[in-house]
Order: sequence, then structure tokens, then C-alpha cells
Amino acid sequence: MHKGPRYLLMPQENTRALAFLRTAEWRCQLVYLDPPYNTGRLRGARKLFRDACNKDWRKEVREVVQGSADLLGPAGFLAASINQTELFTLKQVLDDALGEKCFVGLFPVKIRHRQRQLMINATFHDLYEYLLIYRKNPQARFITTQTPSRPDKFIHSIHLLGGPDQTMVVRGKNVQVYLPHQYEIAETGYSPDALRRYVIAGKLATANWSGEWYETHLKHLGENLLIQVPGLERDGLGYRWFQTGNGKRRSGVYFQSQLAAGRPLLPTNDLDFTEVVPTIYREGGPGCDFKDSKKPEAILRFLMEICTRPGDSVLDPYAGSGTTLAVAVKMGRSAAVIEKDRGALKTLKTRVRNLKAGRDLDGVKHEFALEHVVPLSPGPGDLARAKQ
Repeated sequence: MHKGPRYLLMPQENTRALAFLRTAEWRCQLVYLDPPYNTGRLRGARKLFRDACNKDWRKEVREVVQGSADLLGPAGFLAASINQTELFTLKQVLDDALGEKCFVGLFPVKIRHRQRQLMINATFHDLYEYLLIYRKNPQARFITTQTPSRPDKFIHSIHLLGGPDQTMVVRGKNVQVYLPHQYEIAETGYSPDALRRYVIAGKLATANWSGEWYETHLKHLGENLLIQVPGLERDGLGYRWFQTGNGKRRSGVYFQSQLAAGRPLLPTNDLDFTEVVPTIYREGGPGCDFKDSKKPEAILRFLMEICTRPGDSVLDPYAGSGTTLAVAVKMGRSAAVIEKDRGALKTLKTRVRNLKAGRDLDGVKHEFALEHVVPLSPGPGDLARAKQ
């Protein structure tokens, strides 16, 4: 059995490669798509890359999108780069493949400075490209970090004096209800076991999971009740305490343990790579000056940080100069990349050699094996027979 991250290079037409991966039951956590933008312009400083103006663009991209979506795991994400030319067309294609409910959002990506107007014969100075991000399951969430907790806020303790008065089933949970004479709540100062008190008002009542649960299911049960609800603090005590309102304090209250403290730092859709793009030709090391349509590693790092964990797999059907592969290697993700253009493949293979020799910008020697997969006829065993 193969151990550790695995890296597959498929130098062939992408729809055929995707069909092969599907037959081989290969699955991924993140798909990154960087299709031709269909502008018809000659792009890059050397004007060597024509961004094809293709009347069948929608059909060809639809096939790649659908083939890629079929390879996503149940909690996977798909991100696609595009500019304004085919933005709305691609949105429709992605909606059809993954469903409008799975659309996460539009992430503007700033790639040019306002003052550096270098486009000849342009109608306007185009500052942005865009990321369209989707998820396979509408309930999937980005991977986030937590803000640190504030010990000075954890000063409350709950003491039970009897009870509970009753146990009832609310939304499938065995909820315990304590009457006012069956408990005491006191400010005892900080301790590892102390709780933080939140008044359920404003956004805590409408945009907070615990607050919404209280407002919907507990608020009407009576005044000054202490209620223990299992399952609402899964990463902490395993339950959450609530106290209902009264004549003086109409809002309810919930208590959080320090085990579940902190809040997630959500990623933003304010992405600015204007300082990276002018030197993007240097990424990958010597021989990787693939300035035409090359994506900065920072974009792929951002996506892998919020969509994947170490060991997860990433798919790129438009591999180009190998940015996705390089970032996957550096971040410990597996990757399958597909590219048929000979010029791009030459750059990609140079980039691989640079990664292994420590000639990339980070100067680190990365040890990994790149498997060249060229299936003659798709079959379940073909991945195992891929030549090294």
C-alpha cells in the first residue's frame, strides 16, 4: 500500500484523464480549475500564449467541470479562476454541475495596481480576476483557526442543589431542566473549570448556533430555568448550560467552557496579489519563467489552507506550469495534475527538478516521487501500473 502523499502527472487531454481517474476510483478534497479565459488575446510579456477564442468553450469546460466534480469527496471543494469575459458563463456551468445551493461565493482577486496601466488598446484597466468557489455538500465548511480565549471572561460557576425537575426530549436531545431552587450561579473568578456567560441578544440570538437553539426551542419553557442541552458543545463538555430569562432580564443566557473557547477566524474574499504577480516568473526557480497565464503559489496556498488538511488530495485538470503540484508538495497534500501542452509540460518538469534540487525560491530540497500516468485503456488497476 502506498504511504504518504502521492503525485500523479497525466500528460494528456483532460477529459480522458478525468475519465481514467473516475474508473480508478481516485477521489480528492479540492479541485482547482484554471481554464483558458477565452479572451482571444495574446497574453504575457512575450505574447507567446493565445488565450483561445473558442465558440465551443462552454461545452469543453462543462465536460471538465463535470468530470472533476465527480471526483470530489463528500466534503470537497471546487475553486475556479476566471476573468470577466466568461465569468457568468462559468457560473452557470458550475451551478449545473454542483447545484446553486453549493455555491460558496465569489472571491475577487486583485492582480494589478490601479496606477500601472500597461494594457495596450484596452477599453478599461482590468484590476481583478475572480475565484468561484463551490462545495460538494451545502453543509461543508472551510477549515479555520481559532482566536485565543480570554481567561478573564471565564469567571462563572454553576452549582446544582438538586434535581433535575424533569427531563424532556427536544429536537432529539435529552434536555434536563432545573428549577430556580435547584441551582446556584456565582461569580467565583477564573479557574480552568469556570464558564463564560453570554447574554443571548442581538446577533447572538439570530446568527449564533447556541443563541438560535435557545430562541427556537428553550425560551418558552419558563422563567429562571437552568437547562442542560447535550451535544451543543461537542468540543468541550459535551453539553451546554442555558438559563432562561425573567421579569428583569428578558434575554436568555448560555455558558461556555474554556474547552470550547475562542471563535473561528473565517477566511475573507479580499485577496490582493498585486505585489506577487510582477515577480511571478521567478516562482519555481530557473527555467520556470512561464509568465503567460501563470498563477501565483499564494492563491493555491490560500485554497489548500481553507479546503484541505495534510494528506488530502488535490486535482488540477489545467496544470500549466505546475503551481498546484508545487504547492501540494510543499504543504504535504497529494496531487493529480493534467496537462497536454508540450511547452507547459517542459516547464512543469523543470519545476519538479528544481523542487527536488532545492532551486526553488524557498531553497528547500523536497523529496517526492512524480508518477507519470499515461493510461492506454482506463481500468481499475491502471494507477498501480503507472510508470515512475
